[in-house]
Amino acid sequence: MTMRLRPFVLPIVALAGLAVAGMAVIRAEPSPGMSKPLAEPATAPFANYIGGTGLLEPPGKTVGMSTPEGGIVANVPIRVGDHVSAGQILFQIDDRIRKAIRDQRAADFATSQAQIEEAVANLGDYRNQLKLAEAVTDRRAVSAEDLSKRRFAVCLYEAKLATARAQALSSQAQLEDAWAELARLTVTAPFDATILQVNVRTGEYASAAALSTPLVMLGRTGKFHVRVQIDQNDAWRFRPGASSKAYLRGNSAIGTALRFAYAEPYIIPKTSLTGDSTERIDTRVLEVVYEIEDRGFPAYLGQIVDVFIEAPPLSSLSPPSPNAVVGER
Repeated sequence: MTMRLRPFVLPIVALAGLAVAGMAVIRAEPSPGMSKPLAEPATAPFANYIGGTGLLEPPGKTVGMSTPEGGIVANVPIRVGDHVSAGQILFQIDDRIRKAIRDQRAADFATSQAQIEEAVANLGDYRNQLKLAEAVTDRRAVSAEDLSKRRFAVCLYEAKLATARAQALSSQAQLEDAWAELARLTVTAPFDATILQVNVRTGEYASAAALSTPLVMLGRTGKFHVRVQIDQNDAWRFRPGASSKAYLRGNSAIGTALRFAYAEPYIIPKTSLTGDSTERIDTRVLEVVYEIEDRGFPAYLGQIVDVFIEAPPLSSLSPPSPNAVVGER
């Protein structure tokens, strides 16, 4: 009997395994369906268009301020959001050593000025003595040797006066250099701007090396700009006078019209919009800058928007001249 059942053992075990697997599948929870996006992406308002990613920036881009010389920060009189004028102090580096050097240079310059006055007085005295000696008519009263010594003394003190004046010029240059080195420790705004970031605090060490995050970031005041990256495959379709619109990411219902400002006619490698200038991908883009006319557009500098630029139908296009694309800054 056992010999007769042996050929059926493996098929029975296989069928039992299939039954168990089928029951597990039936009892398993159904897979969730596709999740809906939190916000619908923007759709183009034009029948024919070029799409691009735009980054909001102040006029003329942001400007990162650093220090020409590293040191301990002594004063940061600004805060994020402040409006500063050209020449206004942004932060100061500890300048006690530079002030001491300046004071030493000032003392050296004062000493050189006193040496000039001394040389002038001595030269005047020897010139007067020579004049008196030369005025004597009786040559027996003043020997030729004495007269020669007086003349050499005048030449000597003329040379000493020239040396003193040269030393004074050198001391003056060193004093001006000390003032310039001292002024470099006070970083000021190069133009009227808004403070966008302050990444330095009193008591911290500020490095003069190139930093990925600037110590202070400035942005010129004015209407926001949108820097749009257009793929090189679509660059030939771009027209500077074409209508264009930008839409907020997260709420595609909020959009605004754009006004063409200028284009940078050099095609560059695309930079991934992560804030890291070293992160690149294998794509080249044309960068076009637009101005947002609507000051009430609810966006912030550094924000990414979706941009659509109207383009003629493909059948009616001819490549534009690069000079016609540049525009005016």
